[in-house]
Amino acid sequence: MTSTTINVDSQVPHHVNSHAEVQTLRNDATQRTPSENETEKFEKDLDAQPTSTVSGVSKVEAFNRVLYQSGRSGKFLLWALAISIGLTMFVYAFDQGITTTIFAPWATSSFGQHANLAAVSTASQIIRAVSKPFIGKMSDITSRPTTYVIVLGFYVVGFVVAASAQTFPAYTVGMCFTAAGKSGLDLLSDIIVGDLTVLEWRGFFGAILSAPFIVTVPINGFITEGLQDNWRWGMGMFAIMVPVLLAPAIFTLYAMQIKGKKLGMTTLAGSKQQRVGNVDSEGLTKRAWLRAMYNGIIEIDLLGLLLLAFGFALILLPFTLRKSAKGGWSNPSMIAMLVVGFVILILFGLYEIYLSPKPLMTRRILFNRAFLAAVVVSIFSQMASSVRNTYFFSYINVITPWSTYVQTIFVGITTIGLCIIGPVVGLIQRRTHRYKNLMVFGNAIRLVSYGLLIESATNTMTRSTAKLTLSQLIFCLISFSNVGIRVGTQASVPHEDMASIISLISLWSTLGSSVGGAIAAAIWTDMMPTQLSIELPNASPALVKKLYGSITAITAYDYNDPIRQGVIRAYTKTSGHIAICSICLASIPLIATFFMPDYYLGKQQNAITNKGLAGEDVYVPKEETEEQGGTSINEKGLLKRIRDKYRK
Repeated sequence: MTSTTINVDSQVPHHVNSHAEVQTLRNDATQRTPSENETEKFEKDLDAQPTSTVSGVSKVEAFNRVLYQSGRSGKFLLWALAISIGLTMFVYAFDQGITTTIFAPWATSSFGQHANLAAVSTASQIIRAVSKPFIGKMSDITSRPTTYVIVLGFYVVGFVVAASAQTFPAYTVGMCFTAAGKSGLDLLSDIIVGDLTVLEWRGFFGAILSAPFIVTVPINGFITEGLQDNWRWGMGMFAIMVPVLLAPAIFTLYAMQIKGKKLGMTTLAGSKQQRVGNVDSEGLTKRAWLRAMYNGIIEIDLLGLLLLAFGFALILLPFTLRKSAKGGWSNPSMIAMLVVGFVILILFGLYEIYLSPKPLMTRRILFNRAFLAAVVVSIFSQMASSVRNTYFFSYINVITPWSTYVQTIFVGITTIGLCIIGPVVGLIQRRTHRYKNLMVFGNAIRLVSYGLLIESATNTMTRSTAKLTLSQLIFCLISFSNVGIRVGTQASVPHEDMASIISLISLWSTLGSSVGGAIAAAIWTDMMPTQLSIELPNASPALVKKLYGSITAITAYDYNDPIRQGVIRAYTKTSGHIAICSICLASIPLIATFFMPDYYLGKQQNAITNKGLAGEDVYVPKEETEEQGGTSINEKGLLKRIRDKYRK
């Protein structure tokens, strides 16, 4: 997360007309730091410019130049911002690695509702999906640090409610609040990295955001082993940790705002109204702020988001709840939810086309091929992963005699691997200036990972430790695709649209994840009770129901106990169908990847305007867009035409 201090190329203006000039600027940047007199002179020159020249985005770019060149104070703020963002991702890593994968199965089991684990996941994912555009717009209306405060509120309230819940519905409500908090953390961090890095380094520093997972996964093993019988303390500790670790980011961003205000400039921490020049660095008046709120509700397409959320929720939740509903699919409430859900989605489409003043999917986005291809890749990637992962810890917990610590580390292998491979992929992108080939490789290797989980002779999920481990390790290579999606979509839009494109990709990929959870729940709730009855013919219906509703009731039996072994057989058969579904879904992203353009990743903030971080023109070598791997630009014939078509 030290992109602004390590990346010399992004710290100096690149008014580039030749390679020699680039090298001269790099040398100047590395050999000296502007003195205070130089900085004061720059500020006087800035004040002497016409208002139209320095307003809005130009003020942000001017502040960036001052910050990069203002000696120790500027460097201190940059380092403080990098470290504080690292701390926010550290607590996010703790949360992601332990609450949803480990504590959630235990929590639902304590209520006898383990089968409804996917229902909680589906509801949370829908909330998380629609929260992203809302939080993104909130950061534009208010400011980055103010939005962090709002996110913090969601986090703390959610964990307090979940940890103290005495009923399953109360627990679900708490997890939905935390989902909104998680949505804000990763979204704001991605936006800030996009603000501060050039394309050639975007993948690397974006992947660095996940580095804390490398540390937290081993620690999570000790935490889960210590809190195995008390998941409530596990949830409750985040109500303390999140404020402590989020506070530095909030204070640092507010400090940047204060510095910008003193200089009469606008910072990346300011509101969009300041960044586009509608108001000065003093900010909005109360009346103007209320007007901005109203405009924000229109711009975010709040009604469209609510229709989308309700439509998805009413369609997906019946798949997770039908087994517990009296009469199953014949229950009138299940039918009503499905019908109303589809009607709402139709209304959503009609509203977006004919009535919405600011459609969620504008014409400019709809015709952005990079965005559309990335949406397909993200939706089905997340869907496949969610189908596989929803009950994966439960599967490992039941079929292995390992300790809780070992099981936690085993499930977290993919997290560690993804976080190690991600920066490596970013460095490869920095070297090759391309990302599409890497995406093709990542999506192809995912099919191998899922294939290893399936025992083809019986269509069951494997119990082999070697195959399970190899599958986990190979899955880590999906980072080759994940990093490419991030960079490719952000490269496809000008800087002012970057936050929107990030939030929309997150919206659709998270909705894909919610669909995956619903699919997993449909398979699990449909097959598992039947398989348990088949594998445990002498067990009473009450015992089968108890084993179906709680993994802790299963693991209470000795590993070699006939009841435990019968449950293991039921788990392998049910999970086998889940793995087959995952591999089918995962084939779609591989096809969609070929429709991604392959932008050149250079020193520009994006590949549309080819402007640098300070708004200067950036040299993008034309020959690089025509050749790769040493192939001459004068090459004729079929190979060149195929290559050019592939990149476009």
